[in-house]
Amino acid sequence: MINTSSKIAFVTVLFNCEKHLALFFECLAAQIDRDFVLVIIDNASKDASLARSRQLAALHQVPCEFIANGDNLGIAVGNNQGIEWARHGGLQHIVLINNDISCDADLVAQIRHRAIGGGHRAWTCLAYLGDSQTRWYGGGRLSFWRARGMHYGQRQSLGVVAPRAVTYAPTCLMYLHSSVFDVVGMMDPQYFVYYDDTDFCKRMLEAGIPLRYDPLVSFRHYVGGSSGGEFSEFSLRINTRNKFIYIRRHYRGIIYWIVLVGAILSKAGQLISRNRRRPTLLGLGDAYRILPQVEAKS
Repeated sequence: MINTSSKIAFVTVLFNCEKHLALFFECLAAQIDRDFVLVIIDNASKDASLARSRQLAALHQVPCEFIANGDNLGIAVGNNQGIEWARHGGLQHIVLINNDISCDADLVAQIRHRAIGGGHRAWTCLAYLGDSQTRWYGGGRLSFWRARGMHYGQRQSLGVVAPRAVTYAPTCLMYLHSSVFDVVGMMDPQYFVYYDDTDFCKRMLEAGIPLRYDPLVSFRHYVGGSSGGEFSEFSLRINTRNKFIYIRRHYRGIIYWIVLVGAILSKAGQLISRNRRRPTLLGLGDAYRILPQVEAKS
């Protein structure tokens, strides 16, 4: 029987990520604190991600719950499915986690001690880029005028040597107490991928729920690139679409128009590029085609 008062639910979404899974499961198998369950949501991967996960879970005796979707429903929906599974089972401690990561054997113990033991409802930590000493995420903030979440630069990140409140973090590894979802709701499926974390952090900020960044705990992020990279047609299109959805959702009045103009100007480089113009324009069109739905949720 699951001990719902202490067990941590790790939620991870698969999409064509088979190459990263062996290291991911090896790291989970090495954890000194094994009071967790891994909730795996497969978004109809075209490779053997789901089968490989089942194999590795059995090999390493990692307790797992599998949810197999018949189509790619997006990262936001996948995370929501895992969150709902955990909450339905009475689990209070939920960690959204990428599977293109590695970590030390005390990561679960550190989350339990520093996030849960510290009484934080939302918590994240330092992420290095692959095996380098470059800080992929070392703290971040929501930029009001740029309408985006921003990572601290290397110099600023190195200057953060003790835990502190931040306003933005990606959901590559984010601890959330179940009660957070009662206040701010679930991840917004309209974003599909990209900006879902920015929108969620914005809603937490507006609800007065502090997000704690702890540089004393770390993991390594190998940046899977299952979406084709930041300059693929898919990424350019959906990033553009989601930026303008975010602006429509969170800005009003004259401020909306100022931020909107700034956002359009920020896309100027893409709009004059022969290779990037089309997906950028398609993304803008997508944002305004679903505009009534965005306004209805406001």
